[in-house]
Amino acid sequence: MPRLMKTIIPRIKKSFAKRGVVASIFRSVLLPIQLYREHRIAKEISRDNTRSEFDVTHGVDTDGDTGGVTFLSDLEIPSPNWIYGSNYVAIEPARFMAAVLNLEIDFREFQFIDLGSGKGRALLLASKFPFKKIIGIEFSRELHLSSEQNIRKYSSPEQKCKSIESVCMDFTEFSLPPAPLVLYLNLPCDGMPLVKTVDNIRQSLREKPRPIYVVFMSPADKAFKAALDEAEFLVKTAQNTEENPFTIYKSA
Repeated sequence: MPRLMKTIIPRIKKSFAKRGVVASIFRSVLLPIQLYREHRIAKEISRDNTRSEFDVTHGVDTDGDTGGVTFLSDLEIPSPNWIYGSNYVAIEPARFMAAVLNLEIDFREFQFIDLGSGKGRALLLASKFPFKKIIGIEFSRELHLSSEQNIRKYSSPEQKCKSIESVCMDFTEFSLPPAPLVLYLNLPCDGMPLVKTVDNIRQSLREKPRPIYVVFMSPADKAFKAALDEAEFLVKTAQNTEENPFTIYKSA
């Protein structure tokens, strides 16, 4: 359950000091919506904190903190975009593999970037493929530090890429490397940041035309999927709406 009073009072005070009255009022209107959403999830999730098979096997801690979920309102996140963020839930290995195996690429030529990487499970799963480099972008320092620790601890005979790093920043402010990319998104946000993300990809392609693939793991999210579907610079190359849902886009 999110720590409501600990979350609300300090954040509103800090917002007044940093952003002024108008921005703070707007943000304080959105805050109860976020907390209600988290409260509803908290009531529904299991209290069973049994470690996942992935974490036990590899000696890491990529699971969410409460029934598989880590609530963003329980974390100290400096970015104003936190209110649009999704709570951290680690990707199931089968879902991840089902999506990435549909990429018809030479992995050695591509960098893998997880936008909203949390504790880094997707980064570790991606290391089973011979990517040139793997980067996670995470705006929560707590989750970022967990990711760094997991990268250090991870051990697997299937690992083919050991160039892995986690960067602590808001991914809407991250400059995409001018290299062939696989951008991975496990529904990290909604609202304004998703619009900014699509614009960032568009601008990066204008500056440096190259292959960019977008692996989107939650096609049921209509707003985010619509933003990608309507992007004139992307074409859909693969989609699965059944057991392991995902959609893959490629730069046109």
